[in-house]
Amino acid sequence: MKSAAAFPPGEKTLQRDVFIGLGSNQGERHEWLAAARTRLQNGETISLVQQSAIYETEPLGLREQPHFLNQVVEVATSLPPLSLLEHLLKIENDLGRVRMQRWGPRNIDLDLLAYQDCEISSESLQLPHPEIPRRRFVLTPWCEIAPGFKVPIWQLTVADLLERCADRNSIALWKN
Repeated sequence: MKSAAAFPPGEKTLQRDVFIGLGSNQGERHEWLAAARTRLQNGETISLVQQSAIYETEPLGLREQPHFLNQVVEVATSLPPLSLLEHLLKIENDLGRVRMQRWGPRNIDLDLLAYQDCEISSESLQLPHPEIPRRRFVLTPWCEIAPGFKVPIWQLTVADLLERCADRNSIALWKN
């Protein structure tokens, strides 16, 4: 298992090839995504490197709910994976996310998809995100910004995973 659980003391190098999925299907969905992106960039420990376009997608699992807006961003960070996850959960909490139902509606959802070539399997964090190969709503925007990124565990690029993805839910470029 490869892990970046901690950096050497005093090291503040920003690590790239860190990808986060953003989603929202409540209220002004694009505003929730924008608010999350703003909070992601705190300047010292996280910096936004690039972002995909926003896509509108069908909900997964619980179908009787509004469509989602989804996006993937790449960040550079000095936070180790678990600290980054905690930061993402804090952003969700600060934006008022309430976890009531798996696959249910949410104003904001932030998923740590991959952190370089780290492979982590713990109760609180799995890297890369285990559902990546089955989620076109993640792979399509991710492929836009990093098609050649090789996803650990599967050792396939994002483009290869998208090509093999069996998910056929609708996904369309969102037009504001």
